[in-house]
Amino acid sequence: MDEKTLRKGERYYRAGKVLWVVKRGSKLFSKVLGTYPYYVEVDLSTGENRCTCPLGGDCKHVAAVIKAHENGFYFEALGKHAELYPEAVAMEFLAEVPELALDVTLKELRFAMSTDESGSEVARLFRRALKLVEMTRRVEAIHSLEEIIEEYRHVFSDYELAVRLEDEFRELKATIQKPL
Repeated sequence: MDEKTLRKGERYYRAGKVLWVVKRGSKLFSKVLGTYPYYVEVDLSTGENRCTCPLGGDCKHVAAVIKAHENGFYFEALGKHAELYPEAVAMEFLAEVPELALDVTLKELRFAMSTDESGSEVARLFRRALKLVEMTRRVEAIHSLEEIIEEYRHVFSDYELAVRLEDEFRELKATIQKPL
């Protein structure tokens, strides 16, 4: 990989565009937010890599994942399913740390809001965020969700789903703002 690509990858990593990295043996599997969400595979022992971006590999997304690994930003997977279902493995790790899962979900949710033309992925992530806020009781996340639901209502104003999501948000907000 050339120096320019490595620098771009480092910027991607520092900007938090690497959502998660799963390591199994000498292989890394990751999801990186670029123009779209891209999935990256890197074999550290051979240097071979793949990415679902238009370049297919040897790209800034791969460089960002390598930088994440160098900085210790990864989950070590022991199970054989990591290569088939790395995202499921990452979600399992994140489920153990709901605060981190909420941070990742909010990052992914903001990104999806700018790329998801159907609103379906945003709705799925929004509902996950609601559950995580309920679990963590992180009141500061309410503000982010409020902004997202307002934008969703604006973009998808003709969706009944937008009304339902807003109702679910209001219900959670009322619950979180009550003392335990």
